[in-house]
Amino acid sequence: MGIKSYHQDEKVYWKVYVNLRSKENSRIRKQKSVSGLESLSAARRMEKQVIAELSVELTLATGHGLSWSGIIDRWEKDAKSGLLRKYDPTTIMDTVSGLRRWTKEWLEISSEELTRFHGRELQKKMELAGMTSQGQKKVRSMVNTVFNYGLEEKFISKPIPSPVAALIFNNDAEKVPDILTLGEIKQFLERGKELQNEWYPIWAMALLTGMRNGELYALEWSDIDFENSLIRVSKSYNSRLKIVKSTKAGYWRNIPISSQLRELLIGLKSKGMNQHVLPRLGGWNQGLQAQELRFFLKGIGIRPVKFHALRACFATQLLAKNIAPAIVMKICGWKNLKTMEIYVRLAGVNEAGATECLEILPMEVVMENVVSLYNN
Repeated sequence: MGIKSYHQDEKVYWKVYVNLRSKENSRIRKQKSVSGLESLSAARRMEKQVIAELSVELTLATGHGLSWSGIIDRWEKDAKSGLLRKYDPTTIMDTVSGLRRWTKEWLEISSEELTRFHGRELQKKMELAGMTSQGQKKVRSMVNTVFNYGLEEKFISKPIPSPVAALIFNNDAEKVPDILTLGEIKQFLERGKELQNEWYPIWAMALLTGMRNGELYALEWSDIDFENSLIRVSKSYNSRLKIVKSTKAGYWRNIPISSQLRELLIGLKSKGMNQHVLPRLGGWNQGLQAQELRFFLKGIGIRPVKFHALRACFATQLLAKNIAPAIVMKICGWKNLKTMEIYVRLAGVNEAGATECLEILPMEVVMENVVSLYNN
């Protein structure tokens, strides 16, 4: 290996030569030279890059494949560059951090040596940690994604199955999502207004629009169309990456401005013509909105819910007022019908009045209760 300078056309250039030989089999070696580099610093950077590339090739040629950590690194690099598909930056971050946490014991193992034994040990680890089956399936999906990438890119030379391919998870009992009743919503907003809580306009906007937290944060006055009574939702703030990007669904949508929402907006506009509709509260851009909401609800005697539950409250209240599910789905920007079905069940739209046909009690029992009611 080495870096040398040479002259060409009265100009100094640099050349890099790297020669790597397998420690296990001296007959296997990889070599590469790169010339035409215009500075010594560029040559040094190129040398490091070539060494990394040839190290991978040498490992593969030796027949042991890349370590699991190496494949994660290569997947991350290609995912960020856009070579695989269009990944959201947070998806890449979550995948890499999730794998390095849950498959920590695999990192220095050759990927070709990973078996179903390792997969079962991973499952036991997740179960002991109390992870839900949904969470375990998410980790399994991460492992399969990166492992299959390794197979496709020939970093794993043997045609072997992913170590988690055969894992079976028992489904958890479905939990009823926490949402507020109409009475709780009214009490919540009345107390917020009465106590002049600085978060009140944000909570009210969430409950009157069904917008996600990042969409609320990114909302600007240019998105408000008072003339046509519409809010154009086209962007969202990512508190982890500190950037404004497209909405979660990837497309814009319109939200009708109700009379109460109009009053709220007019009140906010009267306080000053800032770029953003909602106040820039300390901690909001750091993701502290859920903590503030739980603290306030607990303080006024209402069961705490997640900030995202305000979106569910908006949807279920519309459904309870017989707004068609297709319209609610469009306003909220849901692509997944399964998500919509959850809110339809929460609102009890399809079940309302279904039991009125069950007239089975003796008439005298019914009349006794009616008389008792009026006597009280």
